[in-house]
Amino acid sequence: MMSPIHKYGIVLRLIEQDDAEFILKLRTDPVLNQYLSYTKPNVSDQIRWIKNYKNKEELGLEYYFIVQDQEENKFGTIRLYNFDEKSFELGSWLFLKNSPFAMAVKAHFIGFEIGFEILNIDHCKTEVRKKNISVIRYMDNFNPIIIHEDNLNVNFLLSKENFYKRKHELTIFRMHQ
Repeated sequence: MMSPIHKYGIVLRLIEQDDAEFILKLRTDPVLNQYLSYTKPNVSDQIRWIKNYKNKEELGLEYYFIVQDQEENKFGTIRLYNFDEKSFELGSWLFLKNSPFAMAVKAHFIGFEIGFEILNIDHCKTEVRKKNISVIRYMDNFNPIIIHEDNLNVNFLLSKENFYKRKHELTIFRMHQ
């Protein structure tokens, strides 16, 4: 079981069943969900999904985090999954519109760090909807390789080296070293 991670002034903790309403709020928001797969707006279904997920977590198959501030106010989610010996996938990156400055980016970086440092995996895969131009531009900053592209998605592969090169270029992370 992974303990809560306190880093860059935020906290990532594993989801629990009582987070179902919050997750549903994010996933059914019409602005936030335009690039997501459909989620049925039913709390009981979300609780059932979390119960199934917790079994996967127990086996070390995936980790789904709530991102919050130091006062335990919830602002977003991020998930690591689809592990193999060479890569992991980072997704479910959703945040409330009123999230504190740079919280989503900090959480994303922590997600990369969990995969690269804690799980000791060398590459991260990320699937982005083609219409989600802002996230595609964001990912381009890391100089990833495009490993697959179809009519709907672009699939990126980011190396540990390219991630750390980009991280060290950003002022926001230099002050936390």
